[in-house]
Amino acid sequence: MKHFLENDFEYEFQLLGISCHEKDYRLCWAINQLLSLNLTKTETDLELVHKKNKKTAYYSVFEFINEDTLNEYYLISNRSRDGILINELAHLDFFFMVKENYPIDINVVLTEIKKIPFILTAYNIVVDSLVSKENLIF
Repeated sequence: MKHFLENDFEYEFQLLGISCHEKDYRLCWAINQLLSLNLTKTETDLELVHKKNKKTAYYSVFEFINEDTLNEYYLISNRSRDGILINELAHLDFFFMVKENYPIDINVVLTEIKKIPFILTAYNIVVDSLVSKENLIF
């Protein structure tokens, strides 16, 4: 008899999906300028072994932790040479994640991000609706 472990992990972050054809560092710079953040590339990329093809893929991550509010901001690539981070959102290029300790209005952030000229589209994502949401835990 097989036993299954249910994971009731709470996904306590807000997530925006972004589609644009620019490099990650250009998008990061634009977000930093617009939102007065200081996102910087992490020393290590997000590593994921895909279940289907068993290939290891690496996704770039930029982060900023606001020392005053302790809010955490992440810009995460959805694409690598070896796969897609969130398969059901393969049309998106990046995710902007906010882990809040101090409440912010994510819709204000979304409105500002949409002002970046090279953004094709950006929208709010309901994390609980994602099948592969566990790929966003790091």
